Amino acid sequence: MALYRPDRCSRRAQSLVVTGLLTTGLLLGACSQPPAAQTEPQPAPTDPYSDGIDHSWTDSQPLQGLGIVNGNNDLSALNWTSAASGWGPVERDRSNGETAAGDGRALTLNGKVYGKGLGVHAASSITYALGGQCSTLTSDVGLDDEIDHQTRAGSVVFQVFADGAKLFDSGRMTGSSTTQSVNVSVAGKNELKLVVTDAGDGKSYDHADWAEARLTCSVPNAGPPPAASVNVTVSVPASLRTAPFDVARTLKVPPNFRVSVYTRINQARFLLPLPNGDLLVSQPSTGKILLVRPDAGGVGVVSEFASGLTSPHDLVLDVQGGVNYLYLAESNRISRSVYVAGDPSRRSASVLISGLPDGSTPELKGAYSHALKNIALDGNHRLYVSVASATNASPSDTVASFKRAAIYVYNADGSGGRLFAQGLRNAEGLAVVPGTNTLWVAVNNRDNIAYPFHNDWQSDGSGDDYGKVIQSYVDNHPPEEFTSVRDGGNYGWPYCNPNPDAGVDLMPFDRDVQNNADGSKLNCGTIDRVSKGIQAHSAPLGLTFLQGSNVPAAYRNGAVIGLHGCWNCSAFVGHKVVYFPWTAQGTAGAEQDLVTGWVTNAASKVRWGRPVDAVPDAAGNILISDDYANAIYKLSPAP
Repeated sequence: MALYRPDRCSRRAQSLVVTGLLTTGLLLGACSQPPAAQTEPQPAPTDPYSDGIDHSWTDSQPLQGLGIVNGNNDLSALNWTSAASGWGPVERDRSNGETAAGDGRALTLNGKVYGKGLGVHAASSITYALGGQCSTLTSDVGLDDEIDHQTRAGSVVFQVFADGAKLFDSGRMTGSSTTQSVNVSVAGKNELKLVVTDAGDGKSYDHADWAEARLTCSVPNAGPPPAASVNVTVSVPASLRTAPFDVARTLKVPPNFRVSVYTRINQARFLLPLPNGDLLVSQPSTGKILLVRPDAGGVGVVSEFASGLTSPHDLVLDVQGGVNYLYLAESNRISRSVYVAGDPSRRSASVLISGLPDGSTPELKGAYSHALKNIALDGNHRLYVSVASATNASPSDTVASFKRAAIYVYNADGSGGRLFAQGLRNAEGLAVVPGTNTLWVAVNNRDNIAYPFHNDWQSDGSGDDYGKVIQSYVDNHPPEEFTSVRDGGNYGWPYCNPNPDAGVDLMPFDRDVQNNADGSKLNCGTIDRVSKGIQAHSAPLGLTFLQGSNVPAAYRNGAVIGLHGCWNCSAFVGHKVVYFPWTAQGTAGAEQDLVTGWVTNAASKVRWGRPVDAVPDAAGNILISDDYANAIYKLSPAP
């Protein structure tokens, strides 16, 4: 709640003027104004609720699944059965602010910022139906730092109940109390209730955080979620119905989903949803980053966030020491700037890493086929940078002064850079599995591979097709790669190619005929196996993990990848968004289609769209960029 100041108008009174709840006379009563002559004394205010209005909040849901997956589950992503808060709604992944949803700040306890959790205001209660499927609840608790930092006002008591029995009691906590940690067993319990009381002295200033509140659960016989199976017409606002949406378009999605066009952006590439609902979109073709905000009708309005950049591509937001930093990858450098929610443009940026190879590198003489850069940060704020190959399959990339087809790692400020892994031709998608420091990448593999065996592949009587570039072989070899990356790993390119013929998991390698025919350049039997293969020439680009997001529960334990589609295949492949469910062993399960339908005739190579990136927003939609149809889509759960 707002802090009462007898010497000025409270923020709450101001907000009520905006909403039309206060008359002029009431507003003056809520502010520090010289009193008019009065016939009888007025009582002094007893608490900060100067408007005298109760802004308590309750919510109850029809009986529904908790929405858990195997392993760790953030409570902010789960379905509660009921919730109540003393001032404004319970906030997911934000502190309790004022009376509106989403008006809090980043969850912060004693200077530590948390990305996940629940923000409430005493007195509050949140109930979950566990169904005996969870084992442990953990959380950090305390009063959020957004309360008055000088007085550290407010006092609360945190309590945890399961099936009516109290499992945790924090005792009285104030704004100056040390953060407490909750770690209790909920094994076999059916109902979990999180309670924050006002400690008996009124609910003033009681902004309380369940930071990183998390359940560890086990879902018996949990299978993959439904794949794309239903054709739906793409909903397009009238103002956006230029080609290719001048005719009706359909896409295939899982049951109970719909697709709409959110906005139109020429050659839209990578996406970054921001906590306040804004969206950043990279546009390397123009050197710009664009900002998208919805208008009153929900259509995305596009403005310029940053310009004058050199092929900007990937964007990442990372919280360090309570500060939001926006990282931006250009073709020749990585920079960062402070980001504050609602910023209409990029703040002054610092270049962290310069001199990355691109078309301006003298030795390349403008010939760099994969100059765009991609980045990721892990939980220790280590910065990973993908430097792709300049060529299709040339050893020159591996012996360059700045080794290409590689991943480099740096400190968060760009210092201490070193080679992390190599042999990854063009890792466009970079992401760290939530809750771990394990990096995964989605890689565009080589084209026009020569046949690596001494036999008659074409069955044309020639006897030996070794070393020939044969379209029917090229169509399926080598696969694209989706793999975890270890420090010091080598994944083969351009000397060894994974072979998917016996399955796409941990595939064996074949020697590359052009670059490593005798195996002298690299022993293909000793290098790191690729975790998962994807259909050759699918061109995987954006990679995002959905753990901890607000997408439908069945999809919260897995990864999505945009497959941009091929150029050198006999019939179109790719051109879709795929989903990989995550296993209990921390690796990718079997690939399944999430959205398809951009290709209308694969054999004749007819298409109307090419997906690039897929990311979840705070509302539980999956946003998809398309640099061919020049659109941003929303894949949304049907109401």
